[in-house]
Amino acid sequence: METSRIGSGGIPLLDALLRGKNIQNLLPDLAVGDRLQGQVAGRMVGGKVLVLLKGVHVEAETNIPLKSGQKIAVQVESLKPQVMLRLLTVLPQNDPGNISQYLKIFRSNPQAAAEVFQGGMTLLGTDSQAVSSDDLIRSQTQSLAQLIRSLIFSDKTGKNPLFVRDFVQRSGLTFENILSQNFARGDFTPSGEINLKGALMKLAADIQKGLTARSVIPEQEKQAVMRLVDYAGKSVRTLETQQVINTVIRENENRFMLQIPFALPHDTAMQDIFIEFADDGEKGDNEGDRPFRIVFFLTLDILGEMIIDVRIKGQDLIADLSCQREEIAALVRSHIGSLQENLESIGFRITGMTCNVRQDIPEKKQDYMRKVSCYSDEEAVNIFV
Repeated sequence: METSRIGSGGIPLLDALLRGKNIQNLLPDLAVGDRLQGQVAGRMVGGKVLVLLKGVHVEAETNIPLKSGQKIAVQVESLKPQVMLRLLTVLPQNDPGNISQYLKIFRSNPQAAAEVFQGGMTLLGTDSQAVSSDDLIRSQTQSLAQLIRSLIFSDKTGKNPLFVRDFVQRSGLTFENILSQNFARGDFTPSGEINLKGALMKLAADIQKGLTARSVIPEQEKQAVMRLVDYAGKSVRTLETQQVINTVIRENENRFMLQIPFALPHDTAMQDIFIEFADDGEKGDNEGDRPFRIVFFLTLDILGEMIIDVRIKGQDLIADLSCQREEIAALVRSHIGSLQENLESIGFRITGMTCNVRQDIPEKKQDYMRKVSCYSDEEAVNIFV
């Protein structure tokens, strides 16, 4: 079997330079933009791994802790002067050891996702010219800042009645799932949809590529772009942690967890949102008829703590809103009409929408969280260990 060598990459990406042998002989049909699915054939000494791509074994040097048997997806970045492959993702697999590690990471800092958005806006909110003199990097940081703003629930983005659905897609939480489904269908065409995880990975890859290509870089600029690389790496790992956690609780609890940033007057705060899917016995005849439930646990500056419990089956929607004070409930009720109109405009039939006062919202949230395995030690014993 032919063997070639892929050059060193950085965390969390595999920026791979194929060196030594004629790439056209090894992979004659390769073209820029191609996406390939490969598999880690084994680990070698010195942090190297052996990867199988299109029937060709190549040696890869990487700081990523890839394991034998893992499936990966890569994209051809360039062919000249050398071939560069970029790691798109490690395709999901249910390894109990990996899952346990991700669980530990999540429990050590359940609010780590806040830094993806708060830290990102702080870091990317600076003058792009001060970050890098490279036009491509400046353009990418500006686009990334705009993407992050679109993922923060605010007066502007809140006008989109499908914000939660779009957040799931544009944050990159379904990135690997879509890639895996495409590969299973034999569809290797690049997706034109922009998502946060993919944008972070590409930014870090392009920065590392630029640092390698430039012989002289001012120290201040180098430090600025390396802060971006560090932020991108940590953010990708945070998103990957949420993906793994959600894979497990989706399979075991028919539940999906989201942490969505809300713009408050003086800060951005993460809010917990859970989507519950129907058990097999509750499923309708058609996919679109399957009932599901969305539970929002909100902590807001003015409105205080709230629970929004939404149940949907087909086009029918019923919602119960709860808050802690009567004056807040009166304020919410005054906006229920416009909320119903927005939902009806996208095809829902509102069969009920109420707002009530209850004092036990913190306790209700705690009770709910105890049933979610990634938060509860007791529930996690059978699922993660």
